Amino acid sequence: MHTLENSSVIPQGWSWKICVLIAAVAVTVDLLFVQFPLVWLGAAGVLAVLAQFRSPVSGLAVVTFTCGLLNYSPFETGALARLYPGNVAIGIFLLAWLSRNTSSSPKSLFPTTVLNRPLVGLALVAPISMLLSRLHPDPEVTYAYPHSDVSWATAQISQLVLLAATLCIPFAVAAAIKRWKDVETVVMIVAVVVAIGTLLTAGGLIFGFGGSYAILGVTRAYWEQPWDSSMEPLTALCLPFLYAGVLFGRRSVSRYWFMCVLFALCLVGLVLTFSRETWLLGFCGLLLVSAAWFRSRVNPVFGLLIVIVVSVVIVFSAVIGLVSSFYNPDDVYGFERIYYYATALQLFTTHPLLGVGAGNYQFFDRSYEGKAAGGIAHNQFLTMGAETGLVGLVLLLWLVLALFKLRRQLRFLGEPGGDSHDWVKVAGSAFLLVWIAECFFQEAFFATAAAGGGMHVMTVIVYPWVFLGVLLAASNLSQRAMTIDN
Repeated sequence: MHTLENSSVIPQGWSWKICVLIAAVAVTVDLLFVQFPLVWLGAAGVLAVLAQFRSPVSGLAVVTFTCGLLNYSPFETGALARLYPGNVAIGIFLLAWLSRNTSSSPKSLFPTTVLNRPLVGLALVAPISMLLSRLHPDPEVTYAYPHSDVSWATAQISQLVLLAATLCIPFAVAAAIKRWKDVETVVMIVAVVVAIGTLLTAGGLIFGFGGSYAILGVTRAYWEQPWDSSMEPLTALCLPFLYAGVLFGRRSVSRYWFMCVLFALCLVGLVLTFSRETWLLGFCGLLLVSAAWFRSRVNPVFGLLIVIVVSVVIVFSAVIGLVSSFYNPDDVYGFERIYYYATALQLFTTHPLLGVGAGNYQFFDRSYEGKAAGGIAHNQFLTMGAETGLVGLVLLLWLVLALFKLRRQLRFLGEPGGDSHDWVKVAGSAFLLVWIAECFFQEAFFATAAAGGGMHVMTVIVYPWVFLGVLLAASNLSQRAMTIDN
């Protein structure tokens, strides 16, 4: 018995040395971190940059984590105060993508897809509308920021940079994905960010880090700029991928149970946003994926009976009363967006052809509404019509039609039950519809410098474009497999 006890512990000659070593390392790390935090931050930055150039997937992981969990600018004033670590990570990711393809032609960098033409059109109309606004500014509008020393020229340059980065992201992501395992990896990385954000938001509610905004009597967790602003749209956009993985990926997802855990955390995170928009988009995503699952496994007549029963239960329950309270001004906020919509429509009617210039809605809104200005219209279609006129609005609608074509391509690449990667196709089909629906609530497609925090909005906009790149890669992988089979 004595021998057995001694065999399970560290030898006496080494135990005190190990304890001293652990204590010394702990004290040293603690002192260095407290006394020289910039050194540690610099070392972490160097490691992040090296990871971005190590491989495309690791670079995309750095982008995902910095955009989702590091939404603080290290600068308090000046133009750099509107720059965030996520913006730098996106820039390095795109730079690494270009450096790997220095000898490639533009056609290989931007392979032909149904999205290319509308994206090129939008890339052209934005600078043209901005140039026109410079040549013919509105004399009744002040093109300046009352709370910042950032110039109009800087804002327009930022707008062009945001647009260029946005258009490049899906192609860079698609180029990073070489196999189906990479598709799963990228989705998992984004889901891990959502899971961490969910735990942080829950911690904020538990320890009282709530803000001043309340929905239905519940104070939302608000940390100035970080997790809640990223979690709101991201949970709803990520949910279809995780839910489809749970329903369709039992035999094809290599880390199936981990995906189930991530789905549960994402669902909790969606609830904790206390955002009507996010709840509605998340519900639509769950409904679309569930419909695909029922269609592949349940008799249509039985499925119709289920829908009828559920509808009757909803009508005779208290759900409708709860939903109606979403629009009760005494319980919620956000109805001031009606004024933002009216301003956007007014700008569209007074500047019908090319609008007031990309990113300039904020200046007109401030001149018209004063302190009640929102800076953005909270509607992608209205913002595009106000800033780029009828030309930009038509191009945006063309892009939406192109996304519907991409969705149809995903559907016809393999019907549910016939392909081991159906979970990606079902998720992509639902995601595209949810993303388009998000445009009615905010600027979901294109980041605008008019949004609060300057380039911070890019750290939120990046995620749907990453998912779009995943779908482009999935389409390429499926077409490549079909070509080999034929």
